[in-house]
Amino acid sequence: MKQIGFIFLFCFIHFVNLSQNKANKLVIKGNEYFDKMDYLKAEEFYNKALAIDSNCIEAFIQKSDISMQKSDFSNALQLIEKAFNLAELNNSKNELVAHINSVRAFIYFNLNNYSSAIKDLNSAIALNDQNPSYFYMRALIKRMNSDLKGCCSDLKKASSLGLEKANESLTLYCK
Repeated sequence: MKQIGFIFLFCFIHFVNLSQNKANKLVIKGNEYFDKMDYLKAEEFYNKALAIDSNCIEAFIQKSDISMQKSDFSNALQLIEKAFNLAELNNSKNELVAHINSVRAFIYFNLNNYSSAIKDLNSAIALNDQNPSYFYMRALIKRMNSDLKGCCSDLKKASSLGLEKANESLTLYCK
């Protein structure tokens, strides 16, 4: 009886892996259309990926990007929340969760919810403090909120991590 259970478990895991691989290939194909700005075709592939694997985090992230391209930030937020919840549920790598936080921060920024944007960028930085874009995004939001000292601190960090446009902003805002 244990052998039958083991065989079933092995087959189930193999099936799940095959489904995830197929979904990932569909996301990659969708990304090709996204890069060509054919968002309708890209979304078609992301939807196919989700039909195969309803927990495909990348498909939700990419669909969120499409909604942002359409300036539908409410829908983008719903999609990125789904990706975030799945990432937490699956104990995803810090880099992925940090990326999701940064995308959500951008959405919050566009919804004029600057405190939530800062909170998500703080979380992204806590998970991955080597991504200069997170510091740069946070710097710009801090500047908008009249936190020039915080802005300059983040710009310096982004610059030290190699982000060229941070140097330009440092010269412009932090004399």
